Amino acid sequence: MNLMQRLEGPSVVPMSLVMSVKSFREACRAAWAARPKNMTAAMLCQLTGMRPSHASEYFAEGEADAKGREFRDMPAKYLPAFEEAIGNSFASQWLAVQSKLTILEAQIAEQKAAQWSK
Repeated sequence: MNLMQRLEGPSVVPMSLVMSVKSFREACRAAWAARPKNMTAAMLCQLTGMRPSHASEYFAEGEADAKGREFRDMPAKYLPAFEEAIGNSFASQWLAVQSKLTILEAQIAEQKAAQWSK
């Protein structure tokens, strides 16, 4: 998947792709599918601190296992490291759309939050 390149941080995904997914799990799977070709799940776990057994659930196809148990969603605490490791911001963009924020609004809010923390 060819994503728009940024000078720093993960690449931005075209909004048409972001709007095409229906759930956070689907956004995470799409983000994972667009990772660098040499990125393995083991490498991702090493870079983010995710447990390998949990990571396999985060990106599994479908919503439940063979016994009907729902797969876990990736916790928000992993999102920054996940996006840095895989090189795209698909999941964050999807969350921003769900909050009805544009990318610019999200960036402005982030800048304001950074100013408050100083």
